[in-house]
Amino acid sequence: MPFVENKGVKLHYVVIGQGPPIVLIHGGFGSFQEWYIGGYVDSLKDNYQLILVDLRGHGQSDRLHDSLSYSTRNFTSDIIAILDDLKIDKAHCWGYSLGGHLAFCLSRDYPERFLSFIIGGMYPQGLIQRDLDREKRIREHCKEGPDGFIRYSKETGQNVTPEMERGIRTMDFKSINAWINSEDLFRKADEHLPDLDIPFLLYAGELDEWEPHPLLVEVSKKMKNAETILFEGKGHNVQFEQGVVLPHVLEFLEGFISNHENACI
Repeated sequence: MPFVENKGVKLHYVVIGQGPPIVLIHGGFGSFQEWYIGGYVDSLKDNYQLILVDLRGHGQSDRLHDSLSYSTRNFTSDIIAILDDLKIDKAHCWGYSLGGHLAFCLSRDYPERFLSFIIGGMYPQGLIQRDLDREKRIREHCKEGPDGFIRYSKETGQNVTPEMERGIRTMDFKSINAWINSEDLFRKADEHLPDLDIPFLLYAGELDEWEPHPLLVEVSKKMKNAETILFEGKGHNVQFEQGVVLPHVLEFLEGFISNHENACI
């Protein structure tokens, strides 16, 4: 399992498969292992080189305890450090939730390094008041450590199984409280999007509590090459349901490859 250092921060990543490279960026509180849920790794590895990243503060990457370390530009430079370590000039990028926000930030900071963006469960216009209030509640609960986070999860209707609770109690809440209090995390990252020619696939569940779909539709109308998909009856956890998101992503990637091949003829 490789590691790379970016400005003194050790970052963990895993490479599986071969073919056109795809950087996979997990959600908050997660790790690279999220991409095994829903069959993504098994379905993609025969045709794509998958670069599964542990974001700083997550998984096996360094757990930093100061909020300044979790600026979006630090996160995005981490991804580029991993691509540089692999000597990859350009890759596709797929991010969900926190990973989706960071994918928007990558399209802002390093558009020249990416072939396309697949982004789910997050919008780029900066959190609206409803979601700022929700974010504030999460921060307040996380101050209490695992007990607070477990209580918040139950209050929001999640089924916290004994296995999930054991996992939550192993989390480093010093690093969690640092990154969720980063000043520019989930803030506005959309002003550059109308200028990009890069293809985007945007998606969200209809019942997602963050309600990203209307905002994704709004921003996609200002973009040159963006498609938005709504998964009816699905919530934020649509990402982890087998066979729901993946067929659309495969069609998008295959369309990109076909268009690129035709352009080269």
